[in-house]
Amino acid sequence: MKVRILGCGGSFGSPLAWNKNGNIDVNNPKNHRTRSSVLININDQNLLIDTSPDLRAQLYNARCTKIDAVLFTHEHSDHIVGLPDMRAISLINHSIIPAYLPEDIREIVTRNFKYIFDGEKDYSPFMTVKKTYDQFNIGNTKIITFKHNHGSIDVNTYRINNFAYSTDIKNFYENDIDKLKNLDLWIVGLLRYDPHPSHAGFDQINEYIKYLKPKKTLFTHMTALLDYEELLSKCSENIEPAYDGMTIDL
Repeated sequence: MKVRILGCGGSFGSPLAWNKNGNIDVNNPKNHRTRSSVLININDQNLLIDTSPDLRAQLYNARCTKIDAVLFTHEHSDHIVGLPDMRAISLINHSIIPAYLPEDIREIVTRNFKYIFDGEKDYSPFMTVKKTYDQFNIGNTKIITFKHNHGSIDVNTYRINNFAYSTDIKNFYENDIDKLKNLDLWIVGLLRYDPHPSHAGFDQINEYIKYLKPKKTLFTHMTALLDYEELLSKCSENIEPAYDGMTIDL
Protein backbone atom coordinates (compact mmCIF):
# COMPACT_ATOMS: atom_id res chain seq x y z
CA MET A 1 0.00 0.00 0.00
CA LYS A 2 1.15 3.53 -0.81
CA VAL A 3 -0.31 6.59 0.92
CA ARG A 4 0.18 10.06 -0.55
CA ILE A 5 -0.67 13.23 1.35
CA LEU A 6 -2.40 15.32 -1.30
CA GLY A 7 -3.04 18.15 1.14
CA CYS A 8 -2.64 18.62 4.90
CA GLY A 9 -3.93 22.14 5.53
CA GLY A 10 -6.93 23.34 7.49
CA SER A 11 -9.98 24.91 5.89
CA PHE A 12 -8.06 28.09 4.93
CA GLY A 13 -4.93 26.32 3.77
CA SER A 14 -1.52 27.59 4.84
CA PRO A 15 -0.44 30.39 4.67
CA LEU A 16 -3.78 32.08 5.30
CA ALA A 17 -3.43 34.59 2.44
CA TRP A 18 -0.80 36.77 0.76
CA ASN A 19 1.39 38.27 3.52
CA LYS A 20 -0.84 36.64 6.15
CA ASN A 21 1.59 33.98 7.29
CA GLY A 22 0.45 33.17 10.82
CA ASN A 23 3.39 31.55 12.60
CA ILE A 24 4.97 29.76 9.66
CA ASP A 25 8.22 30.26 7.81
CA VAL A 26 6.96 30.85 4.27
CA ASN A 27 10.39 30.00 2.87
CA ASN A 28 9.89 26.38 3.93
CA PRO A 29 7.81 24.64 1.24
CA LYS A 30 6.55 22.14 3.84
CA ASN A 31 4.54 24.98 5.37
CA HIS A 32 2.60 25.57 2.13
CA ARG A 33 -0.43 23.34 2.67
CA THR A 34 -3.45 22.81 0.47
CA ARG A 35 -6.70 21.57 1.96
CA SER A 36 -6.71 18.06 3.39
CA SER A 37 -7.14 14.91 1.32
CA VAL A 38 -5.22 11.68 0.90
CA LEU A 39 -4.67 9.18 -1.93
CA ILE A 40 -4.25 5.46 -1.23
CA ASN A 41 -2.96 2.98 -3.77
CA ILE A 42 -3.77 -0.62 -2.79
CA ASN A 43 -4.64 -3.79 -4.70
CA ASP A 44 -4.22 -1.93 -8.01
CA GLN A 45 -6.83 0.62 -6.94
CA ASN A 46 -6.60 4.35 -6.24
CA LEU A 47 -8.82 5.29 -3.32
CA LEU A 48 -9.31 8.97 -2.51
CA ILE A 49 -10.39 10.25 0.89
CA ASP A 50 -12.23 13.59 0.54
CA THR A 51 -12.34 15.98 -2.41
CA SER A 52 -10.72 19.19 -1.22
CA PRO A 53 -11.12 22.57 -2.98
CA ASP A 54 -7.55 22.09 -4.24
CA LEU A 55 -8.16 18.64 -5.70
CA ARG A 56 -7.37 19.39 -9.35
CA ALA A 57 -3.89 20.70 -8.54
CA GLN A 58 -3.31 17.92 -6.01
CA LEU A 59 -4.07 15.16 -8.50
CA TYR A 60 -2.05 16.93 -11.20
CA ASN A 61 0.98 17.11 -8.89
CA ALA A 62 0.49 13.43 -8.02
CA ARG A 63 0.29 12.61 -11.75
CA CYS A 64 -2.92 10.76 -10.96
CA THR A 65 -5.51 10.36 -13.71
CA LYS A 66 -7.52 7.47 -12.29
CA ILE A 67 -9.63 7.27 -9.13
CA ASP A 68 -11.49 4.03 -8.43
CA ALA A 69 -13.54 5.27 -5.48
CA VAL A 70 -13.91 8.25 -3.15
CA LEU A 71 -14.51 7.98 0.60
CA PHE A 72 -15.95 11.01 2.39
CA THR A 73 -15.33 11.90 6.03
CA HIS A 74 -17.93 14.65 6.55
CA GLU A 75 -19.87 17.48 4.91
CA HIS A 76 -17.69 20.51 5.58
CA SER A 77 -16.87 22.38 2.38
CA ASP A 78 -13.09 22.03 2.67
CA HIS A 79 -13.62 18.26 2.35
CA ILE A 80 -16.22 18.05 -0.43
CA VAL A 81 -16.27 21.07 -2.77
CA GLY A 82 -13.61 19.61 -5.06
CA LEU A 83 -16.22 17.10 -6.23
CA PRO A 84 -16.65 18.74 -9.68
CA ASP A 85 -12.96 18.01 -10.36
CA MET A 86 -13.86 14.32 -10.52
CA ARG A 87 -15.59 15.00 -13.85
CA ALA A 88 -12.26 15.08 -15.71
CA ILE A 89 -11.23 11.80 -14.08
CA SER A 90 -14.53 10.26 -15.16
CA LEU A 91 -14.12 11.48 -18.73
CA ILE A 92 -10.53 10.25 -19.00
CA ASN A 93 -11.46 6.74 -17.83
CA HIS A 94 -14.99 6.52 -19.30
CA SER A 95 -16.17 5.57 -15.84
CA ILE A 96 -18.81 6.42 -13.26
CA ILE A 97 -16.90 6.89 -10.00
CA PRO A 98 -18.34 5.48 -6.76
CA ALA A 99 -18.72 7.98 -3.91
CA TYR A 100 -18.94 6.33 -0.49
CA LEU A 101 -21.09 8.70 1.56
CA PRO A 102 -21.93 8.11 5.24
CA GLU A 103 -25.69 8.16 5.73
CA ASP A 104 -25.78 11.40 7.72
CA ILE A 105 -24.22 13.43 4.89
CA ARG A 106 -25.71 11.67 1.88
CA GLU A 107 -28.67 14.00 1.42
CA ILE A 108 -26.59 17.17 1.86
CA VAL A 109 -23.96 16.15 -0.67
CA THR A 110 -26.32 14.79 -3.30
CA ARG A 111 -28.60 17.82 -3.04
CA ASN A 112 -25.76 20.33 -3.38
CA PHE A 113 -24.16 18.42 -6.25
CA LYS A 114 -27.27 17.01 -7.88
CA TYR A 115 -25.91 17.25 -11.44
CA ILE A 116 -22.90 15.10 -10.46
CA PHE A 117 -25.03 12.18 -9.28
CA ASP A 118 -28.23 12.55 -11.32
CA GLY A 119 -27.16 14.56 -14.34
CA GLU A 120 -28.80 17.77 -15.47
CA LYS A 121 -29.87 18.89 -18.98
CA ASP A 122 -26.87 18.18 -21.22
CA TYR A 123 -24.68 16.97 -18.36
CA SER A 124 -24.51 13.24 -17.68
CA PRO A 125 -23.86 11.98 -14.14
CA PHE A 126 -20.27 11.00 -13.46
CA MET A 127 -20.47 9.66 -9.90
CA THR A 128 -22.75 7.24 -8.13
CA VAL A 129 -23.66 7.02 -4.44
CA LYS A 130 -22.53 4.02 -2.41
CA LYS A 131 -23.43 3.31 1.20
CA THR A 132 -20.84 2.92 3.91
CA TYR A 133 -21.09 0.24 6.58
CA ASP A 134 -19.03 -0.50 9.67
CA GLN A 135 -17.13 -2.89 7.41
CA PHE A 136 -17.34 -3.05 3.62
CA ASN A 137 -15.17 -3.89 0.64
CA ILE A 138 -14.05 -1.94 -2.40
CA GLY A 139 -12.86 -4.69 -4.69
CA ASN A 140 -10.47 -6.77 -2.58
CA THR A 141 -9.84 -3.96 -0.12
CA LYS A 142 -11.53 -4.15 3.28
CA ILE A 143 -12.60 -0.83 4.80
CA ILE A 144 -13.47 -0.34 8.48
CA THR A 145 -15.16 2.90 9.49
CA PHE A 146 -16.66 4.53 12.57
CA LYS A 147 -17.64 8.00 13.70
CA HIS A 148 -15.73 10.36 15.94
CA ASN A 149 -16.82 13.72 17.31
CA HIS A 150 -16.02 17.02 15.58
CA GLY A 151 -17.83 19.48 17.81
CA SER A 152 -21.42 19.84 16.59
CA ILE A 153 -21.12 17.10 13.95
CA ASP A 154 -19.53 13.69 13.47
CA VAL A 155 -16.73 12.64 11.13
CA ASN A 156 -15.83 9.19 9.83
CA THR A 157 -12.48 7.61 10.64
CA TYR A 158 -11.40 5.11 7.97
CA ARG A 159 -9.11 2.16 8.55
CA ILE A 160 -7.56 0.12 5.73
CA ASN A 161 -5.36 -2.74 6.93
CA ASN A 162 -2.94 -1.13 9.42
CA PHE A 163 -3.48 2.40 8.14
CA ALA A 164 -6.09 4.81 9.51
CA TYR A 165 -7.18 8.37 8.76
CA SER A 166 -8.88 10.52 11.42
CA THR A 167 -9.19 14.13 10.34
CA ASP A 168 -11.09 16.88 12.22
CA ILE A 169 -11.24 15.10 15.56
CA LYS A 170 -12.36 16.44 18.92
CA ASN A 171 -13.10 13.21 20.79
CA PHE A 172 -13.64 9.49 20.28
CA TYR A 173 -16.92 7.88 21.33
CA GLU A 174 -16.95 5.17 24.00
CA ASN A 175 -14.29 2.54 23.21
CA ASP A 176 -13.97 3.28 19.50
CA ILE A 177 -10.35 4.34 19.91
CA ASP A 178 -9.52 0.67 20.47
CA LYS A 179 -10.41 0.03 16.82
CA LEU A 180 -7.18 1.87 15.98
CA LYS A 181 -4.77 -0.41 17.81
CA ASN A 182 -1.87 -2.08 15.98
CA LEU A 183 -1.51 0.60 13.32
CA ASP A 184 1.55 1.03 11.13
CA LEU A 185 0.42 4.54 10.21
CA TRP A 186 -2.12 6.90 11.73
CA ILE A 187 -2.88 10.21 10.04
CA VAL A 188 -4.71 12.43 12.52
CA GLY A 189 -5.95 15.99 12.44
CA LEU A 190 -4.15 18.67 14.47
CA LEU A 191 -5.57 22.13 13.82
CA ARG A 192 -3.40 24.05 16.30
CA TYR A 193 -1.58 23.59 19.61
CA ASP A 194 -4.43 24.67 21.88
CA PRO A 195 -7.86 23.03 21.92
CA HIS A 196 -10.59 24.34 19.62
CA PRO A 197 -14.36 23.81 20.16
CA SER A 198 -14.31 21.27 17.29
CA HIS A 199 -10.71 20.02 17.37
CA ALA A 200 -8.47 18.39 19.96
CA GLY A 201 -5.27 20.21 20.86
CA PHE A 202 -1.69 18.97 20.77
CA ASP A 203 -1.68 17.49 24.30
CA GLN A 204 -4.90 15.54 23.79
CA ILE A 205 -3.79 14.13 20.44
CA ASN A 206 -0.53 13.05 22.04
CA GLU A 207 -2.45 11.22 24.76
CA TYR A 208 -4.25 9.28 22.03
CA ILE A 209 -0.93 8.47 20.39
CA LYS A 210 0.58 7.28 23.68
CA TYR A 211 -2.42 4.99 24.18
CA LEU A 212 -2.51 3.58 20.63
CA LYS A 213 1.24 3.38 20.02
CA PRO A 214 1.09 3.42 16.20
CA LYS A 215 4.42 2.76 14.50
CA LYS A 216 4.17 6.15 12.79
CA THR A 217 1.87 9.15 13.25
CA LEU A 218 1.43 12.08 10.88
CA PHE A 219 -0.46 15.29 11.62
CA THR A 220 -2.81 16.73 9.01
CA HIS A 221 -5.40 19.53 8.75
CA MET A 222 -2.91 22.06 10.14
CA THR A 223 -3.40 25.83 10.12
CA ALA A 224 -0.74 28.47 9.56
CA LEU A 225 -0.36 28.61 13.35
CA LEU A 226 1.76 25.45 13.10
CA ASP A 227 5.24 25.84 11.65
CA TYR A 228 6.65 22.56 10.33
CA GLU A 229 10.07 22.75 12.00
CA GLU A 230 8.76 24.09 15.31
CA LEU A 231 6.08 21.40 15.50
CA LEU A 232 8.56 18.69 14.54
CA SER A 233 10.83 19.79 17.40
CA LYS A 234 7.98 19.19 19.85
CA CYS A 235 7.17 15.71 18.54
CA SER A 236 8.32 12.44 20.01
CA GLU A 237 9.98 9.75 17.92
CA ASN A 238 7.88 8.42 15.03
CA ILE A 239 5.55 11.46 15.14
CA GLU A 240 5.81 14.29 12.63
CA PRO A 241 3.79 16.84 10.67
CA ALA A 242 2.78 15.76 7.20
CA TYR A 243 3.47 17.91 4.15
CA ASP A 244 1.86 18.12 0.75
CA GLY A 245 3.20 15.45 -1.59
CA MET A 246 4.57 13.27 1.19
CA THR A 247 4.44 9.57 0.27
CA ILE A 248 4.56 6.63 2.67
CA ASP A 249 5.01 2.99 1.63
CA LEU A 250 3.40 0.43 3.94
